[in-house]
Amino acid sequence: MTGLISGMDTESMVKELVKANSKKVDKVKQDKQKLEWKKEAWQGLNTEIYNFFKGSLAGLKTNGSFQSKSAKPNDETKVSVNASASAANGTHTVSVKQLASSAYLTGGVIDGEKSGTTKLTDLHIAEGTVFSVNGKDIAVTADMTLSDLAKEFSSRGVSANYDQNRGRFYVNASDTGADNDFTITSSDAVALEKLGLGSTAKKVDAQDAIIEYNGVEYRGATNTFDINGLSITAKSVTGKYDKETGEFTGDAPINITVSSDTDSMYDTIKKFVKDYNALIDKMNTYYNEDSEGYDPLTDDERNQLSDDQIEKWEEKAKKGLLRRDSTIGSLTQKMRDILNRGVEVTDKDGNTTTVTLASLGIVTGDRTERGKLHILGDEDDETYAGQTNKLKEALSKNPEIFSQAFAGTKDKPGLGVQVYDYLNTAMKRSTTSSALTFYNDITMKEDIDDKKEEIDKWEEKLQKMEDKYYDQFAKMEAAMAKLQEQQSYISQLMGMG
Repeated sequence: MTGLISGMDTESMVKELVKANSKKVDKVKQDKQKLEWKKEAWQGLNTEIYNFFKGSLAGLKTNGSFQSKSAKPNDETKVSVNASASAANGTHTVSVKQLASSAYLTGGVIDGEKSGTTKLTDLHIAEGTVFSVNGKDIAVTADMTLSDLAKEFSSRGVSANYDQNRGRFYVNASDTGADNDFTITSSDAVALEKLGLGSTAKKVDAQDAIIEYNGVEYRGATNTFDINGLSITAKSVTGKYDKETGEFTGDAPINITVSSDTDSMYDTIKKFVKDYNALIDKMNTYYNEDSEGYDPLTDDERNQLSDDQIEKWEEKAKKGLLRRDSTIGSLTQKMRDILNRGVEVTDKDGNTTTVTLASLGIVTGDRTERGKLHILGDEDDETYAGQTNKLKEALSKNPEIFSQAFAGTKDKPGLGVQVYDYLNTAMKRSTTSSALTFYNDITMKEDIDDKKEEIDKWEEKLQKMEDKYYDQFAKMEAAMAKLQEQQSYISQLMGMG
């Protein structure tokens, strides 16, 4: 309680006395806020650079991205084909003689019984009777039901079910192919007949798939064959095959054309260009963005604004925080330098030459774009769509050079590898930055911590200053109170006189 005697607004007076020093604290807080915003901006940018590094750039540096093959059968209703990088270019022929199938058995109707709850012993099948699935025994117990027996069959390598509505067992092999056939036997032949698993059962045996690839016959348990770099899946027969005689007639072989998958290669390069441009745009924006002259709001200023006003103010205050950032500058410049280099390649005829992105139809735009790339003739590029697509032409004529140009070898790394290696080195842990980080996050954190300490010291200093002033005013009030008391006493004495 101050100002009771003097009538002064001591609280306002104290605030005015410490105001100059309070502004110094506000300035430090604003500097800290700018550092935190700068850190947030870098964290977001760091994520985008890393995603580019692990995504489209990683795809560009891999030899496999430029060695993919496409395989096209002339009748996809008969076979489907996938080609690996090792598949030989050219035309291959495939005939499908027989499809793989699994064995299955449809049991006969169990006489007089259609309950799944019926015990085997109620069907006069003695306890201890043994049933076997491919030699794996099942002994009948006193409480075993028809459904229980089906479950036991299923635990012996087949899929079995007892349909109580139909009064039948249904049994299927777990896999296709002759080697995955099954047999069901019993120690009591009569018991087998009672369950419809004997002479009344209808069984279809398993069979292997049979194809001819380039004139050579292959058999397999499934309809998919991996041959000569091709994964061939038989879907329908191409002629008539007699299993008894092995005679194959009326065959209409399928032609499979294998070639370099230039569409896939083009898409890989196009994705890289798109992602690179998006990243370069973001980095250039940060690097060249001007400040709009807005400082972070002080606490007093925030209290006078609405949430919407604060948001708009801070949006402007965050502009230009990374302007001329040296790390951004070096990252963008180095990537541009690498992508402007030439790489030595050898074409299919053994001719050695040096290629650049420009010679492959990938050019940079004008200066205002600051290093963005364009694929000449690409339909999605509004500026260059009308030009000849040199990249597609080069891919169709010499696809083998692209693996060298972008991936390369250990001794002659391609452009993709060079950019990848540069970024990989740039984000290694150091005394100023953490691992997988392109900016000096450790230094930035230390700077923010320093500002926190400075703020704490200033606030402690201000508190002491306020306490001192309040103490001084309190003493003044006390002195004035004492003086007032003395004056009153004197007045009383004189009045008495």
